[in-house]
Amino acid sequence: MIVFAATGLIDPAAWRSLARDNRRELAIAAVTTAGVLTAGILPALLDAVALSILDAVARSSRPHDAVLGYVPRLERWADVRLHPSARLAPGILVYRLDDRLFFANAEYVKGRLREALAGAPGEVRWVVLDAESLVTVDTSGLAALRELVRELHSNGVSFAIARARGSVIQLLADAGLVGAIGHEHVYPTVRAAVTTLAPTDS
Repeated sequence: MIVFAATGLIDPAAWRSLARDNRRELAIAAVTTAGVLTAGILPALLDAVALSILDAVARSSRPHDAVLGYVPRLERWADVRLHPSARLAPGILVYRLDDRLFFANAEYVKGRLREALAGAPGEVRWVVLDAESLVTVDTSGLAALRELVRELHSNGVSFAIARARGSVIQLLADAGLVGAIGHEHVYPTVRAAVTTLAPTDS
């Protein structure tokens, strides 16, 4: 996008493509182009970098997430909003976050998990975080997870993690979160977590 703004100033097809595909990038390109024409290339590119960073943070402030259920025909866990036939695990809420957990979205994610718990069809005894897409967690994200774990425990709900990257597990371990939930409650797959945690009478 930045290269486009600097080198494709008079390419109508490129502008039409941006207008069709991404209005935010179109706006950044327009601002960058105006900057190139009025202040020069270097200041304009610096502004474009700053705007692109702000845009990335804004996009991640409301990340895609999902409550998961098991879809037999797909033989995997999937978003219940997209797969009405998905089976929820009794007593277990499986929640997936498809982004990093950081200062811009920590409060949003906490609120989304609370909403998911409130909307669960039955009593929830476990929350399993599917962390496959969780690439990193910053200090604010760690604080949010600590608060969530404490809040859940105070309400009789336990917390487990599945499919987390090694680097993320190390971050959580260094922050004391793995110890807080129990090392035995870190699972390689969602299936392993649900199979282990499911009520014995189900």
